Parts: sequence; structure tokens; C-alpha cells
Amino acid sequence: MNRITKRILFPLTLLILGGIQAMGQNVIDLKITEVMADPDSLSLVDDYGQRHGWVEVTNTSYGTVNMGGCYFTDDKSNLKKSIISKNDLAAQIGKRQVVVFHGSGDNTQGTFYLNFKIRKGSTIYLVSNDGRTIVDSIAVPTTLPAGKSLSKYANDNKKMNFVLDPTPSSPTPGSMNGDANAETNAQKMARTDPHGFILALTSISVVFCALAILWFLFWVLFERPAKKKKEAQAAALLPKKTTAKPGTVTPEVAAAIGMALDLDTSGEVYAAIATALHLYLSESVHDTESYTITIKPSEGAWKTHGQTFRRLPSTKKK
Repeated sequence: MNRITKRILFPLTLLILGGIQAMGQNVIDLKITEVMADPDSLSLVDDYGQRHGWVEVTNTSYGTVNMGGCYFTDDKSNLKKSIISKNDLAAQIGKRQVVVFHGSGDNTQGTFYLNFKIRKGSTIYLVSNDGRTIVDSIAVPTTLPAGKSLSKYANDNKKMNFVLDPTPSSPTPGSMNGDANAETNAQKMARTDPHGFILALTSISVVFCALAILWFLFWVLFERPAKKKKEAQAAALLPKKTTAKPGTVTPEVAAAIGMALDLDTSGEVYAAIATALHLYLSESVHDTESYTITIKPSEGAWKTHGQTFRRLPSTKKK
């Protein structure tokens, strides 16, 4: 492996590995899925036997997401109000896992405790570990009854598109919000197209459309310009045609006359050449070609004289 190849492959490998790591720890996949502000006697109890308002977070991805270094806040002007510990492995949330953060007002109680209380009328923000990017948020209604929560529900546990339900509901902290038995797209396809004909036709159509687009781009960008370039080169190699008016002695005409005079010819040939030149210079020819003079058939004095020619009697003795 030469030095240039190493210089290319090494940064590329680092970029791929960094991208894989970033994908495995993408906090964008975290969603606030439920919140409760006013607990009642049946509400969730924390590790200290206390009941507080809480906020639920769901990892919607199929990879582990590290929440360490992320923030919670209820004040948009202070996005770093409550930090999540970077040193606790429990902050690494597994795929499709749900965790609950207690709004006790003291985050020194543990990783899953906030240093502010969750109150009605406030908005809870989840902030990325850069301290600037708001990943998700949820507003707590002022009319939220005690012991009730506000939830975001997924239309199915495969697609994980959460939609806020404005109606207060019974709290379900630590469990997935949504219909786990909902029919997925794959199941719908299996039901509507059991033999796979629609999927096969769709796949073939996509492939052929992609090939057609690629061929068109190749023809426009490469084949067509190359063809035009070859035609221009071939045209440049061809001799340039000269258009001369009848009656003009061009180099071709002069060459034809010279070639004819160089031949060992009789007087009749010279007479024919003189006649042809006379007709050509008097614009009596119907076309002009290289080394060729074509004469129009026309009525003239020569034909009139030919009609009066007499055949002389033969002088040979019988």
C-alpha cells in the first residue's frame, strides 16, 4: 500500500468510525413522551419514598444513546439549568428504552433527579450535551389535574412517531406510550400483497427509472459532446469547397487544362478542349466539378454548320 493510499484510507476510516459512534449516541433520537406536575397519593414514588412531578424520556432508536452531559430546564434563557451526570453508566439509555426523571429540586440525589420542580404552566426542555440545541420539549397545561399526566403517543412501536394527546390521562411512567399491537407497514404489505407482485413491480420500475436517468445523464454529459467533437475534427480534415462563378478559371480548371495539354493528342482533341473552354468561360456549362467540365446541350452555330457539311467523294480507287 503506497503512501497516497494510506493518506486517503486513514482519514476515511476515522470518519466512518466517528460517524458510527455519533449514530450510536445521537441524542436527537430522545423524545419527551410524558410529564406529570402534581402527584397524588397514588403517584410514582422515588428511591427516597417521596412523590414528585416527573418527566419521561424515550429512546426511539435501535442503538444506545448516552444522555450524560445533556440538560433539562424549564427556563429557555437558562438551557443548562439541570445537568445529567456524565459519570453514571445508567445514563446510557438502551434501544427503545424509557426512563423517568424526578423533579425533586435537587439533582444531587442521583442521575435521574432534576434540580427544579415541575410546575403547571411551565415548559420542560431537553437540551443536547452542547448546551445549545433543544432536542425536545413539552408544555405542562395549567389545567392538568392532580395525579394525571400529559402524554405523547406513538402510532405504532415500530415507527415511533409520537403525537401529543392534549387530553389528560392516567400516568404510565417508565412504559412505552402507544399501541404495541398496531399493524406495521410490513404487516400491511404482507396482507395487501401476499405474493409480492406489487413489491416486485415497484422495485423493477425503480431500477429501470434509475438506469434511464443514468443513461440520459451519461449521454448528455459525455457521449453527445464526444460525438460532436469527433464530427468537428472530421470536418476540419476535409478539403474546403470553393464555390466559383461560371466563367472563372479556378485552380481546378487550370489543372484540368494543363493535364489535357500534356497528353499526346490530335488536333480534334485540342479543338474539343478549345470548344469546352469557350462554353465554360461564356457561362454555358450547367455545373462545375473538380477536374471535370460538363457542357450543356444547346442549339448553336456548330449544330447549324454541321447540318450543311457535305461528305466528300472517296478518292480511293475501286
